[in-house]
Amino acid sequence: MKNYLSSATIGAVLMAAALPVAAENITASVWFPESHPLTGDGYMELAKTLEEVSGGDLTLQVYTGTSLLPPAAHLSGLQDGIVDMTYHAGTYTPSDLPEDNVLAALGIGLDDSVVAMMAVADFYMNDAGMKAMFDRLGVVFLGSYATPQYVMICNTSVTTLNDIKGKKIRTPSPVHAAWVESVGGAPINVPSSEMFSGLEKGQFDCVFNAANDLKSRSLWDVAKYTTLLEVGSYFAGWQYGISADRWSSLSEEHRRMLLDAMPANLVNIAQKYQESSDVALAEAADHGVMVAEPSADLQANLDAFNDSGVEPMAFETATNLGAQDPEGLISRFKESYVKWDGLLDGVSRNDAAALAKILAENLYDKTDATSYGLN
Repeated sequence: MKNYLSSATIGAVLMAAALPVAAENITASVWFPESHPLTGDGYMELAKTLEEVSGGDLTLQVYTGTSLLPPAAHLSGLQDGIVDMTYHAGTYTPSDLPEDNVLAALGIGLDDSVVAMMAVADFYMNDAGMKAMFDRLGVVFLGSYATPQYVMICNTSVTTLNDIKGKKIRTPSPVHAAWVESVGGAPINVPSSEMFSGLEKGQFDCVFNAANDLKSRSLWDVAKYTTLLEVGSYFAGWQYGISADRWSSLSEEHRRMLLDAMPANLVNIAQKYQESSDVALAEAADHGVMVAEPSADLQANLDAFNDSGVEPMAFETATNLGAQDPEGLISRFKESYVKWDGLLDGVSRNDAAALAKILAENLYDKTDATSYGLN
């Protein structure tokens, strides 16, 4: 026997289908100030984009600085529902993100932050091992970042291998700490939010960080020496991670809007991050900062470490944190980096439209909003 819908039922269904998608507000926290590229050129720009493309139906309420959540709590705050979305530095909670920390160890040897950003996004969204990590965390990965090259920002001149001996240096990861120890320095593990006070009070002599923070976090007020010893790009954790529950509560249309907003936004961050670092270095002398190249012996020592010491450290990190299949993880990530290096071959890092198009066509356009991040 056939079942027929009444005209009233049909009318109700059609009316429901015609109703606009319910308005949604996503709360987000990033602990950098608005002057920082990850905040101003990242979160604040994403908020503008979402409001514009959705006609105000999808908004992003951004909390900046540490008033809502301290740096290391940007994972737990996400999991506890304090906010829906966060930036998170993965090396701040290594036991929660073992696979991420294994890959972060490789950052010291990567010299192209745009390639790194895209390779990380692809790998974290599609690799089975990384997806399993995010499933454990209850987080859906939406977007990556990769800093410009970290350099040494110091309150005393440190340019030679002999200079670095005995220096207390704020390091961003265990592999950086291992290199500092290998040259006779003393690594210190604190969040980057403590760089200014630590340098000012003499708690450490140098910090490894991108040069933009000379300006964006006023480090040039307390550190008058910068050595252009490039110690890699930092990409641990995520630029945009949303709680799995909040992601699943969004309509397919709103999930698609978020995915579509990522390519241009992530490229904008990468470009503005590099620009802000270049500007800070150009203005450094006006603030009494001496910018110097590293000596040959210091550079050679770092190069040798990158050639032979990084992968053993990554495996040691995997053992210490219990990461699954570190050999396969590292091998697959290297393949991702090579893939994106090839995709970006010959493309100007200043051509935002071309870079965003490549990222969209090779990753985000292929990500299905009806299934990605949904169990």
